[in-house]
Amino acid sequence: MLRETVNDVINLLRDKLTSLPPPGANLRSFSGFPVMEHGFFPGGNGLYEGGQASRFPTKGTLILGSNFGCIEKFLDLEGALLCQDERRNPTWRSLLTSLKSANIKWNECFFTNAWPFLHVGGGNTGTKVEAWLRNEELMASCTQFFKYTCAMMQPELIVTLGRGPAAFLSHIWPEELAPWRKCKLKGLDDLPKAPVSFQEQFIICVGITHPCISNAWRRKMPYQYSVGEIQLLTEAREESERLRLYA
Repeated sequence: MLRETVNDVINLLRDKLTSLPPPGANLRSFSGFPVMEHGFFPGGNGLYEGGQASRFPTKGTLILGSNFGCIEKFLDLEGALLCQDERRNPTWRSLLTSLKSANIKWNECFFTNAWPFLHVGGGNTGTKVEAWLRNEELMASCTQFFKYTCAMMQPELIVTLGRGPAAFLSHIWPEELAPWRKCKLKGLDDLPKAPVSFQEQFIICVGITHPCISNAWRRKMPYQYSVGEIQLLTEAREESERLRLYA
């Protein structure tokens, strides 16, 4: 795709996001806020190359985080960005290493969030995620936006970062991803990866632990520790490539 088309796709996603009902639940929309040069969507444009990206990764890998973080760490008191390049933080560094080791190309990924909003205040994000999962109005809004994103991107592989995004996906595909619904690590071990269908296309969904929290050691073999999760990502990528051949 031409660079103008990349911007068009991102702008369509932003327009769709701003059309959703106000998020509530101590969440804040990105509408009217500045945009980072490099960052998960919608804090940035969700592309590894940021504003220099030459194509949108249609048919690529969708990386699904929880939410962008708290507003206090995004903007200063004057409303200016506190960081322009999110790729320097621990989440990005660990994630990019795992993706590279699994031969998943960074420029073929769209990095986005299940709950594409900022939250107010720090605190236990896990507790917040559990509340968001129980909020029917919020979930209806966010799943609608996620389906719109999938329709735009047509991903062949979806990688969830942590238990929350995996539980979120179980609301999109409740039968195929049923073990993920309880938002427990056991669910990821019971179902490390699975194919789902979307608009007459198969997608491989795979769940890893959050890159910023080193708890992959708690997983069961053979996907224990970072080396195990890299093996899992590799297997998921290979399965998505096989599905492409038979499509």
